[in-house]
Amino acid sequence: MFTNVSWGSYLTAVGILLLIWYLVLILKFYSRDLRKLFSGEKKLNFPLVKKTSNKLESQRHQKSLSSSFSESFDTLEDAEELSTRIVQVVEESSQMSLSKEQFQNYLKMVLEEYPYVKISSLRENISNLIVSESEKHPQFYLTFDQADTLWEETIS
Repeated sequence: MFTNVSWGSYLTAVGILLLIWYLVLILKFYSRDLRKLFSGEKKLNFPLVKKTSNKLESQRHQKSLSSSFSESFDTLEDAEELSTRIVQVVEESSQMSLSKEQFQNYLKMVLEEYPYVKISSLRENISNLIVSESEKHPQFYLTFDQADTLWEETIS
């Protein structure tokens, strides 16, 4: 009886039966996922493709991060630029003999040009710089609270 069945026919029959068995298992245990996949709610992920495109994806991710947060990355440079501008403002105000109110308005105008420094943790350092620079000229002396409120006030 078994001599009439060739090895090729046997392996073909076993392969078809295994294929049917695995299709039944897949349909039984993964029917929800298959419905979501075919309806478009879920995307198919290939781990091997992910490994090869991982470098490209990480480069794209870094570019998107740097573009979306470029303002915050530039904050340190803005703070350095602002600190040199504050020193210049104090010197110019002293040379031009401005009143304290004019000096404060000038500082407010300069501070408004750096909105990202205003919302950063560097704001306190800049306010301390304003206080230390204003101490050099008694007519412009500002306390820390006064220097900090310059960020919020508008030019009068």
